[in-house]
Amino acid sequence: MVELEASLGFEDAKALVRRAITQLGVSVEVAGKLEHDMDGTSLYVVVIEKYFIRNGSYASLTIVVTGDDARSRVEAIPAGAGDGVFNIGFGAHRRFAEDFEQAMRDAGYE
Repeated sequence: MVELEASLGFEDAKALVRRAITQLGVSVEVAGKLEHDMDGTSLYVVVIEKYFIRNGSYASLTIVVTGDDARSRVEAIPAGAGDGVFNIGFGAHRRFAEDFEQAMRDAGYE
C-alpha cells in the first residue's frame, strides 16, 4: 500500500497522479474513475490495470486522492497479478505499487 502526503493542492495532486500513470508503461489502462467534492474536501479515485508478461496476468492499482486547496493525500492499493492454480504473481502487484510510489515521490510527495 502506498500512502503519501504533500503541501500541494488537490488539483495539482490529481494532475501529478495522471502524469505518474502515464509513466507506468504502455500496457497500463484506466479501468474506471470517479470524482466528488464534499464540504471543501475533494476526492478522486482512479483504478488502473497493467498487463505483466512475466506471469501473463493483470495487476490493478486503486488510487485515491483527497485534499483541498492547500494539502493533499495520495493512497494506492495494489491487487491481482496472480495466475494459475496457485495464484502465483511473482510480486507483480507489489512492483506496480512501488513504481507508482516512486513516480509520485519524484514529483515531490513525501
